[in-house]
Amino acid sequence: MPDDTVDQFVVDPTPDAGGGDPFDATTDDTAATDAVTGLQDQAEQAVSDGDYATAADYQSQAETAAAAAGDTGDLTGPDSGDLETAATDQQTAATDQAQEATDAASGNYAAATDDASAASSAAAGADASGGGLTNDGSADTEQLDESWANWDQETADQDATTAESYAAAADSPDATPDDAADAAMYAGDAAGEEQTAQGLGDEGTFDTAGAEAVPDDTATPDASVDDVAPVDDSAPAVDDSVPTDDDASAAS
Repeated sequence: MPDDTVDQFVVDPTPDAGGGDPFDATTDDTAATDAVTGLQDQAEQAVSDGDYATAADYQSQAETAAAAAGDTGDLTGPDSGDLETAATDQQTAATDQAQEATDAASGNYAAATDDASAASSAAAGADASGGGLTNDGSADTEQLDESWANWDQETADQDATTAESYAAAADSPDATPDDAADAAMYAGDAAGEEQTAQGLGDEGTFDTAGAEAVPDDTATPDASVDDVAPVDDSAPAVDDSVPTDDDASAAS
């Protein structure tokens, strides 16, 4: 009879080729955790690089891996939805700045100011959602430059209108010796102000913002020209009354 006191079957204690315990579930958990951590590291690097779109992609992959592992407790930082919002805001800011350059080139500095303001808000929103530091403040500088450009252009337009009024008065039968001189003065002012507006408008575009310091002026950007520097653009009154005898006697 066989000796049933001797073990007939022996389990080979040799570990598997991978060096892990085949019955230890923590091996798979560790691998899943490492995968999630690696994806999040790449997401954080993308945020640091200012690339919210790439960060959103990596974060989304990390969230999927964590959910598959049944443990989302290792997820950190903004979620993929916030990063997607940041990427959208980032693109919006770039679009607004490009539109600003187009408006400034056409001389529409009021629209360019609004474009820069929108770009500033979008850039700030991107960092608020994504947690990065991509907003360098350039849109704020652009907004200020375009605002000054708009103020100077409005002033130039009013001075040009005033110059035309004096020029018309100089050509009238009731012209005074000062009419032509005043027309030339206001025309010169208008030309200078328009040139200043063009310079500030160019500096305010997104590719050259901040290249020059904003000129120091006592005027307030965005304020109405009528409130800040009112200009009498009516033609000067001409005294066409006939002198009296008393006036003639006084003159003699």
